Amino acid sequence: MDEQIVEHIRRYGVYRDSGEARLKALAGDIGVRLDQRARYVVIGGCLIPELIPGAVGAFKQVLELLRIDYTFLSKEYCCGWIPLGQPAVMAKNEEGIARSKELSRGLIRENLRQAEDLGAEAVVLFCAACEPNYSNCEDLTELEILPYAQLLDRHFGGATLEREVDYYAGCYRFRRRIAERPLDVEARLRVLRRIRGLKLNELDNRLCCYVPSHLERLTGSLKTEQLVTACTGCYGNLGRTLQSGSRRVSMLPELVLEALQR
Repeated sequence: MDEQIVEHIRRYGVYRDSGEARLKALAGDIGVRLDQRARYVVIGGCLIPELIPGAVGAFKQVLELLRIDYTFLSKEYCCGWIPLGQPAVMAKNEEGIARSKELSRGLIRENLRQAEDLGAEAVVLFCAACEPNYSNCEDLTELEILPYAQLLDRHFGGATLEREVDYYAGCYRFRRRIAERPLDVEARLRVLRRIRGLKLNELDNRLCCYVPSHLERLTGSLKTEQLVTACTGCYGNLGRTLQSGSRRVSMLPELVLEALQR
């Protein structure tokens, strides 16, 4: 376990650089609310805002169109999954996995404390990499911990978009190594099914888009010009894979936003 990474996160919030790129993306490029009292505190992830600002921006617009009271944190502490947890899981290092989960609880507690101070009722997880670690920390707070699709499921009443799309829920194979309770993927489908006129070609979520042979099967099963996913990791990986073709990859909030703006 690299203790220097842990100290870097404690100092800057992120596990690499100073966090300035993340803050610039949130405050300048995307223009979200930061550090304000709100019903929901959004955990965007330490790298996600700068890596996929379009998806984060779409989520922000959906929140505002649905009049959901939200804020992001200017200094959000990385949960440690990418630099600490994932390497331990890939190495099948059980001691490392246990140590990363312990460190994660301390880092996440700092974010929960900030949310409590802002008077929030819940923290909302946009970053798929953060979600498993947060699901292990529900005993640390009285706040509700919500994946973002569950928030949309509660507030999105429906819209219309005449279209057929491919839908990939994601496999969450790494998640099963560190979290006991399965992720509620049905919330995403409930949101999608409220979009009148939308037809779904559901892809096999037993396949992992990070496994080359699985990725080939996934892309081979595409039937439309648009692939929709709710997972930030899948969104990035599938987008890189398909970027040279005619198909586009969308995050769930991007599709919801498009439907709301019709």
